[in-house]
Amino acid sequence: MRKLISLAAAMILAVPMLAHAQEGKAAPAAKTTPAGKAAPATPSFTAHLKETKKFTITQIDKASRSVTLKPETGEPMTVHCGDEVRNFAQLKVGDVVQTTYSESLTLHVEGSGEASATAESMTSRAKPGEKPSASVTDRTTVKASIQAIDKVKGTVTLHTASGETFTVAADNKANLDKLQVGNAVVATYTVVQAVAVNKPQAKKVASN
Repeated sequence: MRKLISLAAAMILAVPMLAHAQEGKAAPAAKTTPAGKAAPATPSFTAHLKETKKFTITQIDKASRSVTLKPETGEPMTVHCGDEVRNFAQLKVGDVVQTTYSESLTLHVEGSGEASATAESMTSRAKPGEKPSASVTDRTTVKASIQAIDKVKGTVTLHTASGETFTVAADNKANLDKLQVGNAVVATYTVVQAVAVNKPQAKKVASN
C-alpha cells in the first residue's frame, strides 16, 4: 500500500503539466481564490494498458472437461474447465475464446481528505444457456494526506491510513505551488480480467 502511494506522489510531483481535460469534453472553469485570482489546477495523471488475445477451440473432451486452444501464433494448449465454468456444454469446436487484460492507474490531488485505503472486487458470469464468459474487476484506492511541504528542499511529507509518514522529493518543484498542507494524494488502481467465447464469424462468399 505504501508503495502505491509513494508511486502516486512521485508521479504527481514529477510531471510538468498534470492538469488536463478529458478528450472530447470541455475543461472545467478555473477555480478562483477569495482575491479573485485563478487558483492553480490540481495535479492529475492517468495511464492505461490493455492486452487482448484470441484462441480457437480445436478439440473438446467433455468427459474430462478439457479444451484444446490454438492461439493466433504459437503452439496449442489444453486447459481444464472446472465446475466454475458455467455453460460448458455450449462450447463447440471452432468457437473463438477471447481474453482481455487491462490495467488503469489514476492519480489526483483532492482539496482535502483523511488518509484511507479501500479495496473491492466484482465478478460477472454468463447467464444459463449463453456461451461461457466471465470477468473479474479488482480496484484498490489509497489516499494519503499531505502533512508538510518544504519548497526549499522540494519535498512533500505524506501521512498514510496505516499511520506511516514518509517524504517524497519533487523532480519538478513548480508542482509544489499547486499543493497545500491538508490536500489528499489519491491513487486508484484497477485491473480487469475477462474471457468470452464467441461463435466463429461466418466466412464471406465472394461474389462474381
